[in-house]
Amino acid sequence: MQKVSVIGLDKIKGRLIARMMDLEAVELTDQTDKLTEDFWAENTVQDGAQDQVTYFEGKIGRAAQALDIIDQYGELKNPLFKTRRIVSREEAASIPSQEMETEDLIARIIQLNEQLRNKRDEINRLDVDNIMFEPWKDYEVPLDQSSTQTMTTIMGVLPIAYEQARAEEAVKGVTERYVMKQVNEDKAMRYLAILIPKEAEDEILGVLKDEGFQALEMRVYKGTVAENILKNSERKLKLQDDIEGILAEIRELAKRKEHIEDYQDILTIELDKKKTRSKLLKTKKTFYMEGWVPVGRVEAVKELLDANECYYEFSEPQEGDDVPVLLKTSRLFKPVEAITEMYSLPAYGTFDPTSIFALWYICFFGMMFSDACYGLLMVIVLGIVLKKYNLEGTMYKMVKLLFYCGISTTFWGVMFGGYFGNLFEVLAETFFGKTIDIKPLWFDPLDDPLKLLIISIALGVAHLFLGLAIQGYIYLKDGKVTDFICDIVLWYTTIIGLFLWIGGGMLGGAAPVIGKWMSIISIVGLALTGGRDRKGAGKAIGGFSNVYNITSWLSDILSYARILALGLATGAIAQVVNTMGALAGGGIKGAIVFLLVFLFGHLLNFAINVLGAFIHSARLQFVEFFGKFYVDGGEAFDPLRKNTKYIKIENE
Repeated sequence: MQKVSVIGLDKIKGRLIARMMDLEAVELTDQTDKLTEDFWAENTVQDGAQDQVTYFEGKIGRAAQALDIIDQYGELKNPLFKTRRIVSREEAASIPSQEMETEDLIARIIQLNEQLRNKRDEINRLDVDNIMFEPWKDYEVPLDQSSTQTMTTIMGVLPIAYEQARAEEAVKGVTERYVMKQVNEDKAMRYLAILIPKEAEDEILGVLKDEGFQALEMRVYKGTVAENILKNSERKLKLQDDIEGILAEIRELAKRKEHIEDYQDILTIELDKKKTRSKLLKTKKTFYMEGWVPVGRVEAVKELLDANECYYEFSEPQEGDDVPVLLKTSRLFKPVEAITEMYSLPAYGTFDPTSIFALWYICFFGMMFSDACYGLLMVIVLGIVLKKYNLEGTMYKMVKLLFYCGISTTFWGVMFGGYFGNLFEVLAETFFGKTIDIKPLWFDPLDDPLKLLIISIALGVAHLFLGLAIQGYIYLKDGKVTDFICDIVLWYTTIIGLFLWIGGGMLGGAAPVIGKWMSIISIVGLALTGGRDRKGAGKAIGGFSNVYNITSWLSDILSYARILALGLATGAIAQVVNTMGALAGGGIKGAIVFLLVFLFGHLLNFAINVLGAFIHSARLQFVEFFGKFYVDGGEAFDPLRKNTKYIKIENE
């Protein structure tokens, strides 16, 4: 990265920001901290257009709301992968001319949704009323005529646990002029209508409440309960018809969804332009901005700034600068950046291992999944996806990476002899009474697991040694020769010496003796140099800690046994599925059973083990490999660009 500082005339600011978005090569940094310095505070102010930001945010919010409504009710078929539509600059430029029409469309969709919500709320109220009315349906007195000049009717419920006689005694304690009638009863409640003098209503309600009675306000309704139930049911049918009409109109308007999507993206571009201004400082006629530019794009940015008659300076990052990170990976291994990004980007100026560990990751994945048919299935399906869909960003990287992993899985499946486990052998024996034996190109891990374990450990040691070599390269690059010898060379000789000491007998000769003395001398060296940067007792503690790290190395090496474990799991489960499918024997019935078991079992095996291979291959990079040298914490380079969601505008 290089830092760029720019001064320009205020009148070209909008055009410059728009062109920078097209270029996608400049990440602007916020300059408001400069206002704490006297010079900047006296001569400049923070730029910005908060009122316009609020205006565009409101419009975008309404467009997003309309799109959510369409997604909920529009009944449009969603593609398997959502990709941006490519539009020309001319088509994009014409979108604002349709603003009024699109705003009317958005307003209508939101209005219809409001009507829909109101009608559904009314249906809910009607349902609640009818639930309340149901126990009273045999009560024939019109609810709005339940009072006379001197008498009134109280309607309410009394829990079954309370005695009705006590409620009557309570009323009788206030007045002898009453009539209490039980209209209905269920498992929980008695439904009572009580005729009482008007002047005693409040007092009677008070004493009844003490007995568990709860009054219902039914006098606000007109007509009998049965009439109200019928009226509510008819109103509900009318509302449901209205709702169907509203939904039909929304579905019709949903056909113009792309107009709203295009409009929202154009609004988002304009919003980003307005937000960007808050990162700038300005005077009455000029503006000042700073940002970061990848070294490979400096000339393009210079051309843009020259074309807009700006004054500018480029400089190298200084210590303390928060420099963004842009990974520089070959096109072939670009998809593996998805794995690096899952962990954390490397800190600026440190080593990026993406291109180096790419082949290791793909290789480990293939060995863990290791079935040629599974791999071929991945290659075919993901190849079609890559061909059919214009994938971008992380989605493209992940699909392309898994496509590579499918090729690796196919290769290792052929090497190990896995074709849906032992599918073809089982099919031949079960349905054709023949015995065939498909030989692996190399060996079958299920027959010789020790061999695969040795290969896994050997690959693990090579992988770890590569990580250690990268750290050694960093030391030498920084001129730290002592660190290179003490922290790199001594570990190489220690690990190699221990392997020769323990397993050198297979090599014959003096290998074990050489390994013994190599490891002893190296371990002594680790003990003496482990605390070289400390003082006093810290030297001894540091040395002991350094030697103790041998256990960490052994743990890291043994972690690669997971290649064996997952490789065996894929093949073993596949063979079990085939055996279970064959239990029903031959014939049509056996074929149907076999097909069902095959589809379910292999789909489950595929899903579990593809996930396991993905995760554990990543773990070997993140924990074992990265642990030897990786410095994380980088912030991704985020240039000014058109952050559109639905359309991709072609640049000139």
